[in-house]
Amino acid sequence: MHIVVTDDERPTRGFDFADDVVLIKVGSTSDCELFLPDVRVAEEHCLIRKIDGADWVLEHCEIPPDSPAEYTRIYVNALESTQSTQLHHNDEIMIARFRLKVFLDKSSEQAPRSAIVEAASKIREHPLPPGAEVRGESHESLSLAPKMISALADIAFEINQCIDLSSLMGACIKLMQKHFSAHQVWVGTRRRSYGRLEFVETRLEDGSIGGDPHLIDTFVYRCTERGQHILCSKLEAFPVASLMCVPLVADRGVLGVIYLDQRQGGAPFGHQDFDNLMAISAVIAKHLDRIVADQVELQESIKAGELSFVRELQSLMDPTNVPQWEGLQMAMYCKPGLDASGDLFDVMRLPNTLASFVCGHVTGSATQAALAMAQVRAAFRLAGLHADPPHVLFRALNWILHDPQRPCEFSAAGFVMNPKTGAMQFATAGDIGAVVVGAGGQLRSLVQESMPAIGSTREHAYAGGAGRVEDGETLVLYTPGCWNVTNEEGKSIGRGQLINAISDLFGQPASSALDELLSDFRAYFALGRQSDDVTFMILHRE
Repeated sequence: MHIVVTDDERPTRGFDFADDVVLIKVGSTSDCELFLPDVRVAEEHCLIRKIDGADWVLEHCEIPPDSPAEYTRIYVNALESTQSTQLHHNDEIMIARFRLKVFLDKSSEQAPRSAIVEAASKIREHPLPPGAEVRGESHESLSLAPKMISALADIAFEINQCIDLSSLMGACIKLMQKHFSAHQVWVGTRRRSYGRLEFVETRLEDGSIGGDPHLIDTFVYRCTERGQHILCSKLEAFPVASLMCVPLVADRGVLGVIYLDQRQGGAPFGHQDFDNLMAISAVIAKHLDRIVADQVELQESIKAGELSFVRELQSLMDPTNVPQWEGLQMAMYCKPGLDASGDLFDVMRLPNTLASFVCGHVTGSATQAALAMAQVRAAFRLAGLHADPPHVLFRALNWILHDPQRPCEFSAAGFVMNPKTGAMQFATAGDIGAVVVGAGGQLRSLVQESMPAIGSTREHAYAGGAGRVEDGETLVLYTPGCWNVTNEEGKSIGRGQLINAISDLFGQPASSALDELLSDFRAYFALGRQSDDVTFMILHRE
């Protein structure tokens, strides 16, 4: 199979999938085989699956109701797809701003031709000046004078002294002025091989800051998305007399553009200049790739360190001596996420011997999440000493966590229960799982659907609920990571499948129910992938 992906912010990309591939994940995380970076696309939006060894179908993934992607529709050949859809050769899938052209025959000549057709309209939007000479990602031999060959060693040494993007761009401008006596030099770079140029710097020959050159968007598009090297030796009816523009082609893709021009009356750029610029740009691109790689590694290290900090905080706050009540069994399961962390649970015996417990998930930056988890734990303990009902705790937490400048949200379920009678007060907020399994397997959801996550809405009046867990019934609390965990094939459990399994836990002791649940989903919890924290709290009244 061959799939061509097009959108407005990245080059047209083609993906070949081998015959033994049976599942293609489509979503907004880099773990997906088809990565669609847009907030309107869920982390795992849909699946393209091979069935019976031959046919391909498009399957919809379950999207959380509070996700920005909740209302993003999927269209196949301009018709909305609401259920599994069989795919045929030349079908087109549309998700947000992305178009996925499907070619079931991997060797089809139509696939690369389609990519050209898809990009043709954008190419027409960016015509080059008459007389422009264009080279692609050329393997042609460059003609370099001995003087330039010798100079490349000095250039490489100078470039390698640059330790970050800012110093590298400054060195590029100085090199261009030195070797080409350019009227204006314009340099743009980015840390990934797609999207806009993140860092731009430009200088005129007198050292002053210049504006954007004429038609710079066209040259940037041609260089970054088409991989073209452009020489305009002689320009008429143009603000400058001649110009050159080349991409910085690194191992990880096109990471930048160098543009330089010559004013009217200056010596025009020729083929020798063009060859020299291409050679220098290759040296610059090599070091640019190293700098970007170091930055990416640093960012990943920072993220790993932040995640480690959050996990350490979690381990410190996890209750070590869980209170026990006669007639109330309790079992818990926690597993840290690989990419994110934020689950929190706590249990407290109140002064009047009632049981108070909370289970939830914090979302936000690592620092904000860690701070929020500490605040939640402290507020929960203080509320217990005052015997506050859960909805009062949630109102107080909302006042503490709501900060538009540093957004952080807490989805949670809070309970105060009399272990002897099963009578309870509760409150829920945001995307959380809370269900009572009756003695015969019937389910009662306790989730208050209208309640937003704590911290998301200013001064929200959270309402409390009341109920009872009867003898022989089981209360199950679980965080979003539980239904988002995936198996080895990348398929998530989903809410529906998890709820069905929970309904089968009726009449069992808490520890037995937890063991059965984990055994039923061994392919997910033991062998699969948990991108986020997973937490279950199971309470059973004998």
